[in-house]
Amino acid sequence: MKAAIDRAHLVGIGGSGMSGLAHVLHGLGVQVSGSDLVESARLQGLREQGIHVQLGHRPLLPDLTDGWLVRSAAIRDDNPEVVEAKKRRIPCLLYAEALGTLSAGMRTVAIAGTHGKTSTTTLTVSAMRAAGLDPSYLIGGDVFDLEGNGHGGGSDLFVVEACEFNRSFHALRPTHAAILNVDADHFDCYGTAAELEESFAAYASNMRHGGVMLVHESVPDSVIEALPGDVRIARVGEGLFADLRAVDIDHDHGRFEFTPSWEGERLPRVKLGLPGSFQVVNALFGLGLAISTGADAAAACSGLSRCRGVARRFQVWRSPQGRELVDDYAHHPAAIRAVLRTVRKVWPGRRILVAFQPHQHLRTLNLLSDFGASLALADRCLIADIYGARETAGEDHGVHAEDVARAVRDAGGEARAAGALPGLGQRILQELGPDSVPVVLGAGELDGVVQEVVRAL
Repeated sequence: MKAAIDRAHLVGIGGSGMSGLAHVLHGLGVQVSGSDLVESARLQGLREQGIHVQLGHRPLLPDLTDGWLVRSAAIRDDNPEVVEAKKRRIPCLLYAEALGTLSAGMRTVAIAGTHGKTSTTTLTVSAMRAAGLDPSYLIGGDVFDLEGNGHGGGSDLFVVEACEFNRSFHALRPTHAAILNVDADHFDCYGTAAELEESFAAYASNMRHGGVMLVHESVPDSVIEALPGDVRIARVGEGLFADLRAVDIDHDHGRFEFTPSWEGERLPRVKLGLPGSFQVVNALFGLGLAISTGADAAAACSGLSRCRGVARRFQVWRSPQGRELVDDYAHHPAAIRAVLRTVRKVWPGRRILVAFQPHQHLRTLNLLSDFGASLALADRCLIADIYGARETAGEDHGVHAEDVARAVRDAGGEARAAGALPGLGQRILQELGPDSVPVVLGAGELDGVVQEVVRAL
């Protein structure tokens, strides 16, 4: 498959989405370059693929004849590269716009939902590749079994996360799609639950005619009713009337195996290596999407069983002494609840010490009691200062780490505010008992904390 452009320059190329897009474009034969402010392993990985990356933003652009300048949502209009591109009348696209334009010429498989997108996209690609398909893909995390977080494949299939933030997924027109869940989130974009549902409905209405949509049985009818009339709908869930469900479910210390049932037909058994009952549902979505795009069912089931997952999605680190730490991206109460329930299954009888960095003051304020109830599933919680992503300095909405700790205590748990991120690793080690399992949660830059604790365990 070849892209419709010859060149692309990506401003903010080091982000998870932008770096994945760079890999996709490069694999599709596009001459890719880019820039970012901070050196990172992702930038080094791009250079190893032959992609030129410069540090800093300067009004010096490569030849972009028959090409685009693409910028992440964090890059402002006054960025010198953006200003220069507009002066030279080079098409300037936001990341979501570039994704929508690129996917328009492909059979796009889009996975939407408030949470679970990255794991489900990974499982979908694993199932497809095991069946001999070679899709392009763009995944919001570093996948252990695949070539990074993006790939330009040889077929016309393009598997991509469909992000609801800022209504980005409205730029996509999928042939195959999924909606995993519709839980309240992104309060800087959606003031009410009705607005969020309307946005998911708009995403559904963009489905191409004759396509296939997989929806969890919890998705509101108002979203499903927005689909074009000739789109095939398959419901995924635990109910007897679900089109795709898991039967004969069993688990060994949190690692589940099951038999998929697709419209009453039993498919080969799947034994997941990824811990958590929530991964059963993710795997069902991945299987359904793979089969609906032409994958052999038995091969796809085998691919699900072999999938090793994604960095920071229930990633277990082991110290030289054999102690273990769980590192997870969870920053929504529903995801936190799923992670902690899984920890209980994997390490029954052990104490759980959670270190959590809340993500955004506005999200924290709106979901405060839910955070308290979810985090109270642990035996002890350390709540780091809130990471104010996309919030201006001082825009704290009157909520702080101590408020989260209080919500945990109100829900019957133990918690205290733990201060700034520097020093959090030491605070974890000070509170960690000999039989405790440390769990680090949050969407911020927590890798340094994780590595500090693992080295000292």
